[in-house]
Amino acid sequence: MTWSRELHSLLMIFNGVVVPVFPTKPDGRTRLKETGVDLVDLVDLVDLVDPVDSSRRTWDTAPMTSDPFSLLGIPVRFRLDRDDLQRRATRMASRLHPDRAPDAIAAATCTDELATVHAAVRLLEDDLGRAEALLAMRGGPGPGEDHGLPDGFLESMLEIRMELEEAHQLDDEVGRSRLEIWAKGEWDSRREAVEQLFDGDASDSIHQPGSDGLVEIRRELNRWRYSQRMLEQIDPGMNALDL
Repeated sequence: MTWSRELHSLLMIFNGVVVPVFPTKPDGRTRLKETGVDLVDLVDLVDLVDPVDSSRRTWDTAPMTSDPFSLLGIPVRFRLDRDDLQRRATRMASRLHPDRAPDAIAAATCTDELATVHAAVRLLEDDLGRAEALLAMRGGPGPGEDHGLPDGFLESMLEIRMELEEAHQLDDEVGRSRLEIWAKGEWDSRREAVEQLFDGDASDSIHQPGSDGLVEIRRELNRWRYSQRMLEQIDPGMNALDL
């Protein structure tokens, strides 16, 4: 399910209740019409269904292999050698270029395969996307299967978002900067935690998280997505690849 920030009104179904959501500003920050649904639960639902702006999830719109790691010939782990990934992608793109094909049918096949390669590269370069792909390959729970978060986390996030809304309204750059520093620190902490859970120590080349570890990764990803969403709300032009 994908929520479009450009819509003037949206309908969500939450525990069988249809909930209207009305944007208050063009940037997509919303207010929730009172419906008797608990606000904290609803915020949880919105963020975990589509916590990342769909325009940034470029791998959603192209053919995708179930194993982007093997497609590019890189180790199946969270740690990523980006230079090596780009070298491999460049070689594959050269080999699959449609101009090298002997006929139109082969050229069409190359075009499809090249699109799959490009989508895999974009996914692997995105830390959250790579983590989600790896967790799925390991058999861990998906975003809709486990919404677990630390006690009190949603309440604290709601307070922080209220602070951000006030900073936007007052054009308070100091307040926005303070919240951005917090969100980037939270983003970095969650990334480090996920890397450690997936890969262990840097010297551990065969680390495999168990079932409990996969659940812990899922919950770290749930929390990580909140800091990603917060950064996007502070700076809509933010690119996660630049973090």
